[in-house]
Amino acid sequence: MAQIVPFCGVRYNPQNVGDVGQVIAPPYDVIKTDERMTLENRHPNNIVRLILSPPDDNDTETDNQYTRAAGRLRDWISTEVLAQDTSPCYYAYDQTFTTPDGRTYTRRALVGAGKLEPFGTGVVFPHEKTLAAPKADRLNLMRQCHANLSPIFLLYSDPEGEIENAMARFIAANAPVVDVSERFGTTHQLWRIDDVQINQEIQSLFSSKSLVIADGHHRYETALAFRDEIRAQSLQWTGEEGYNYVMMNLVRMESPGLAVLAIHRLLSGLSSNQISQAIDQLPKSFDVTATNNLTQLLENLHALSGKRPAFGMYIGGDAYHLLVPQIDEDAEISVYDRLDVTLLHTRVIEQLFGIDITIPEHQKQISYTVKTDEAVQYVKDSGGRVALFMNPTPVSQASAIAMGSQTMPQKSTYFYPKMATGLVLNLLKD
Repeated sequence: MAQIVPFCGVRYNPQNVGDVGQVIAPPYDVIKTDERMTLENRHPNNIVRLILSPPDDNDTETDNQYTRAAGRLRDWISTEVLAQDTSPCYYAYDQTFTTPDGRTYTRRALVGAGKLEPFGTGVVFPHEKTLAAPKADRLNLMRQCHANLSPIFLLYSDPEGEIENAMARFIAANAPVVDVSERFGTTHQLWRIDDVQINQEIQSLFSSKSLVIADGHHRYETALAFRDEIRAQSLQWTGEEGYNYVMMNLVRMESPGLAVLAIHRLLSGLSSNQISQAIDQLPKSFDVTATNNLTQLLENLHALSGKRPAFGMYIGGDAYHLLVPQIDEDAEISVYDRLDVTLLHTRVIEQLFGIDITIPEHQKQISYTVKTDEAVQYVKDSGGRVALFMNPTPVSQASAIAMGSQTMPQKSTYFYPKMATGLVLNLLKD
């Protein structure tokens, strides 16, 4: 089963960078251009300069966004901006945050190096589909840096909380090595668990676990591909090289600190005729309730969460619609085919609007947001756009789909909030 081992993490040296809160960043895939520039300006050593180095018109095969990131990584290590811990350890990572509905949580993760396992071996399970372009981008970066610059977020089941209890014993007796009061809507505390006995206990407990990828599917598949590349080039291969592992943030599936938000779909590039025809076709497949404001739509939508598949649609002006798919309850339909997100993609995005997200050109017509007001504004800003609102996908459903060797459409879940990048790095050559 899962092999999660301690590792010699690379961390920012506070003596040389000052406040660590100035050098961490959200994950690369949620950082927009203006946010990237803000992070760059915040500190010359902000991690965004590694994970999201921008391309240049004069880029070449030997001088490009990826080689520049690798050069910075080497420089920061040599000048001790980044320093590697001298002995293998786990790290405990706490985030305290408030969700948009006003509830406060504390989520605890264990950071370790997980042995890479191909999907289908019963160890690591994906729950979402991936796209080719993000994997190519992350593979190019890994080829140059030979490092995990950001961790993958995975879930494990531990009903008794034994792993969290082992972490708690260490945390109760030790101060964090990083304590950031607030960044990106959450606090960040990191402990370096250097207690050999506790680490042996944690490693043993994980040996009976399976893991479900919550966030980072592209990076996990990239790590597998890069391991295979290095193995093919190696004359001697033991299976214990650093390339056989990937840095993971592991969270207990039953944790009360686990919060999941809905990810809403934004469609663009539609003709007015496409939109009007889709609206006309709705009653054939859905029970439709029209409202004239977002608040009422969301109340109606949330009332059906966990009870019936449902989603909302906004096409502009005061045109809000609650859509409840008509399903033959006597028909033999799999759990996967009854998911809100599956029905939304097949019956609305594909059948009504003709957008197939497996086609690269069509992928340009769909984007994602967790903010309902942002979705509404997106539609108001330009013609040919539609916003589709969802209820959150329960963790139990995501896990059941993954364990059943199925994958949901991309961005079916949003585990809130995102984990910070830059607290710990993992050098693969070691």
